[in-house]
Amino acid sequence: MKILFLFFCFIFINLTFLNANNLSKTLTKEELEFLQKNQPLQLHNEQYWPPYNFNEDGVPKGFVIDYMNLISSKLNIKIKYISGPSWNEFLEMLKTDQLDAIINIAKNEEREKYFNFTNVYHSAANAIYVKKGNENLDSLEKLKGKTIVMPKGFFAQQYLEQYYPEINQILVKDSVEALRLLSLGKADATIDKKNVLDYVISTKNISLVIPTNYVDDDRLISYIRIATSKEKPLLNSILNKAQNSITDEELLSLKRKWFGSNEIIDKKKFLTNDEKDYLKNKSTLKMCNLINLKPIEFKEDNKLQGINIDLLTLISNKLDINIEQINSKNEKEAKEYLENGICDILPLILKEDIKKDFPNITQPILSYKLAIITQSGKPVVQDIDEIVHKKMAKQKDSEYINILKNSYPNINIYETKNAYETLEAVNSNKVDFAIEPLPIVAYYMSKYALSNIFISRYTDMLFETAIATSKNNDLLFNILNKTIQEINLNEQTIIFNKWTNISRKEPFDYIVLWKFLSIILIILCVIAYRQIILYKHNKKLKIANNEIAEKNRQIAKQKELFEKLYSKSADGVLLIKDKKIVDGNDASFKILQYSKEELLGKFFSNISPKFQPDNESSIIKATNKIDEALNNGISSFEWVYINKQNKSLWIEVVLTSIEIDNNPMIHAVIRDINKRKNMEKKLEILTLTLEERVNDEIKKNQEKTKQLIQQSRHAQMGEMLSMIAHQWRQPLTAISATTNNLQLKILLNEEIDTNNLQEELELITNYSQHLSLTIDDFRNFFRTDKIKMSCKIEDIIEKSINIIKTSFDSKNINIKTKYRFNNEIFSYTSEIQQVILIILKNAEDILMENNIENKLIKINTFRKKDFAIIQIKDNGGGISTDIINKIFDPYFSTKKAKDGTGIGLYMSKIIIDEHCMGNLSVKNSKKGAIFQIKLPLSI
Repeated sequence: MKILFLFFCFIFINLTFLNANNLSKTLTKEELEFLQKNQPLQLHNEQYWPPYNFNEDGVPKGFVIDYMNLISSKLNIKIKYISGPSWNEFLEMLKTDQLDAIINIAKNEEREKYFNFTNVYHSAANAIYVKKGNENLDSLEKLKGKTIVMPKGFFAQQYLEQYYPEINQILVKDSVEALRLLSLGKADATIDKKNVLDYVISTKNISLVIPTNYVDDDRLISYIRIATSKEKPLLNSILNKAQNSITDEELLSLKRKWFGSNEIIDKKKFLTNDEKDYLKNKSTLKMCNLINLKPIEFKEDNKLQGINIDLLTLISNKLDINIEQINSKNEKEAKEYLENGICDILPLILKEDIKKDFPNITQPILSYKLAIITQSGKPVVQDIDEIVHKKMAKQKDSEYINILKNSYPNINIYETKNAYETLEAVNSNKVDFAIEPLPIVAYYMSKYALSNIFISRYTDMLFETAIATSKNNDLLFNILNKTIQEINLNEQTIIFNKWTNISRKEPFDYIVLWKFLSIILIILCVIAYRQIILYKHNKKLKIANNEIAEKNRQIAKQKELFEKLYSKSADGVLLIKDKKIVDGNDASFKILQYSKEELLGKFFSNISPKFQPDNESSIIKATNKIDEALNNGISSFEWVYINKQNKSLWIEVVLTSIEIDNNPMIHAVIRDINKRKNMEKKLEILTLTLEERVNDEIKKNQEKTKQLIQQSRHAQMGEMLSMIAHQWRQPLTAISATTNNLQLKILLNEEIDTNNLQEELELITNYSQHLSLTIDDFRNFFRTDKIKMSCKIEDIIEKSINIIKTSFDSKNINIKTKYRFNNEIFSYTSEIQQVILIILKNAEDILMENNIENKLIKINTFRKKDFAIIQIKDNGGGISTDIINKIFDPYFSTKKAKDGTGIGLYMSKIIIDEHCMGNLSVKNSKKGAIFQIKLPLSI
């Protein structure tokens, strides 16, 4: 038995420390020495490849940077990022040992000559992006003969140049320039990592550019690894082991942070079909403006800008729609414009009475609590009531002045012209405090270096902006509300940081310089004017000639291109006229498992069962879908057909209405979806059985818990028997002495006084009743059934004390009680008594083990909110900080194997926390341990 117990202890200790030491134990002695000698590791940091690896204001950021930071924390090493060199320079630095690793790189034959590569930790797919209106360009085959704009030297650019020479390329320096040229219509498409382009579009306010599909060539998928020098195989081995220690949850968390979960297909899937149709028929949203508040929304250099404008630009990108600004003089005119349809939307600062004038207001697009701004170095303000008697600054036309005066009639407000003057008044100690929203405070602190102000506390007052729409335009109102919900925290943070990290600009007086240069500039302008005009005309003429030549070449190849797309497409393509199949490509006949001759002249219903899985007639459903495509332009659905072997199979069908030689026809694209349907069926079966399996496991766990409780009770049985012996020893001795005395008198023929005899018999009766009560106490303690009942917690404590009192008296352990609750609770009283006895027995053991001179246990009861509290304190010296967090673990014990099982406190925790819905906790005081039992007053 002892060997078995030691075995379980060994397993428990190993499991406890396995996660903490797992990675360090896998490293060899040579690998540990290598890390010690080569810190910090020098890693490369690119200037701009978001969201993977980029540098912002001197700070390395991105998914790859966070991934390497996670690895460094697991290895407990220091790292240093090197930023500035170009990609080719980084490669040379790694070859010459000036760099320890390149942290995002794809492996190829040339690079394998010089570098070792770790395992793949991320795969990045390239996607095709086009200008809105060219959504049909969704594959490399369709791009043949077209012009794409690509960053020079990128893997995708070089690959397309080698394997797709029919695709013309315009080369630029980076992805930002590529997307901007594409948005201006200078090219048909661009190709890059989807995550990179999504990030650039959202942060650089690029509009009218949308993704159509992932690149249909698996060779263009980048498998990202870490590269190290051939001279450092130990480093490669260390990094591989560190990668293996990263959990799926950790990696998924990083990907969610930087990539989100955007999909190419159905970008606006959060909208209904009616809402999508509304956007399809509306090319531009017209916007009026009322807000003039830096950095929220303001006009500068004849350009509307600010946090609100960036959020609206983000909304327009998510909806693929332009926003056009409409000037209005004042709030009255803006309201009229909105009601009359001249404006579609109107950004507003939400005020108390704003909904009276604008009934259709979206949820807030910007929401911040107002902060209390004080001087740095002064005491932190906990609440506005602390400083309301002091002088405050606020813009004179602010609505918050009336709000504050209504709540605090005697408030002393120093009125200012604008937010900057308000914050400067605090900064220069003209006033004691101000109340402003965080974006405004952060903007002016950054722009004007207001270093003497401090955000002391936030109030309950809110600064919010929203969008008003016409009360008759519920579709647009719902679209905006849904799109606002799609804006994630990362997008909001990027926009907020843009406007609150502006470097301070010192004014410079150009008047003297201008006076000096004005005459020279005028002369140069007159001379240069003619040359500029000529240059512009020549440039336009050259561009026009190039465009004409390019279009002529594209027209010459167009027929050949479309024939290849039709014949070589991986999807099945069918042409349908008058509800009959008139042509199709090879892929369609392969998918349907019929020859061309067998399909021509037939319709979908001719090769299908009589009814589809939804019980609709195949003939009726096929006819309805054809009519839907002819009326709406497109129709998509799933269909079951029967092949020549009479086997039912699934296909996905997309019908598109087209015209050939002025004749209406249907272009049908079909895909085999049998594998997907099989997976969906398996998933449905798993879902149906999951609940049953969960219930089985719950029952098993409940049974195990019940067994552990009984095990804990059995473990205490020996101790309880010892307590019974102590409880019975004194009464039995007294009864024996009384009977012996009576027997002696009878033997001596002494006359026994009647009163004396009665007293002796009463004494025997009293002791017998005491023994009977003791038996009841112990019998109740060992009951196995769990019954809730009403009882005072003080009565439970007293019963527990009665059980162990004799044992405690024999060991000079004093128990003091202080009852301040004295109410009934409805709970499992026998189980609570078991917990109290376990805690008291543990206190007894520690008092005896540490040889405490004045052994004392205090038991207090009181009420705290909706809970009854029992505190049990001892003066045994407390619990070691090394083990205090483990004492509620199963099978953990500081006693010898024969004295403890390690399940008493574990089961006490389960009884109080799970059965009684309370909480059992422990902490140390100066003299000893304090156990606290927290029981709800009603469960």
